[in-house]
Order: sequence, then C-alpha cells, then structure tokens
Amino acid sequence: MNFKRILGTDEYMRSIVAKISEYLGLSTEEVERRALRHLILDELRRVKAEKVLILSKYGVRSFEDLMRLVEEDKVSDVDAHDDMIRLDYLEDREKELENLLEELEGQTHRHMGNNE
Repeated sequence: MNFKRILGTDEYMRSIVAKISEYLGLSTEEVERRALRHLILDELRRVKAEKVLILSKYGVRSFEDLMRLVEEDKVSDVDAHDDMIRLDYLEDREKELENLLEELEGQTHRHMGNNE
C-alpha cells in the first residue's frame, strides 16, 4: 500500500510551498532553496555545538589537539575513545554539510545568473 499516493503528500507539500511562495512573493524554487539552506545551517549549528561540548570536556580546540593529549598520555585513550569516534563522525558530517551548502549556494548563483 502506497500511503504517499493515498495521502497525496507530494501534492500537499507542493500546495503548501505554493501558498508560502505566493504569500511571500517569491518563486517556489526560491522558497525551497531558502528552506534547504536553513535546514543545512541548523544541522551545521547542531553538529558544531556537539563538537564544542566534546572538545571543551578535554579543554582542547580540535580533534588533533585531543589526539595529541592521548599520544602524550595526558588523557587515557580508553576514556577518550568514544568521544574521538564521535568527533571524527561529526567532523565528517560537518564537511559534508558544508559541501552541500556550497553546492546549494552555487546553484543559487547559477540560477540567479540565468534570470539576468
């Protein structure tokens, strides 16, 4: 059973975006672009905040600084293991989100250039 088809979710979302576009006087593409940009920025803020929490736990500013503390035996690798794995994941996620934002902003500039 395809609930999306039954509920008409795609059509419903298109109608909501169309209403917002009309109300704001923007194209649907611009509304979608701005929504995606804010979604990516919100996720970037969340990722960066989590990184800061982990790094501040050890009084360092980067993954490399934490790694150095472990290598110098100032922090136990057993104690820091989970945080280091999480930091590695968060840094990868941050880079991917930044790439997506760059791609979206590049698309925005290309789109605006086509309308001029």
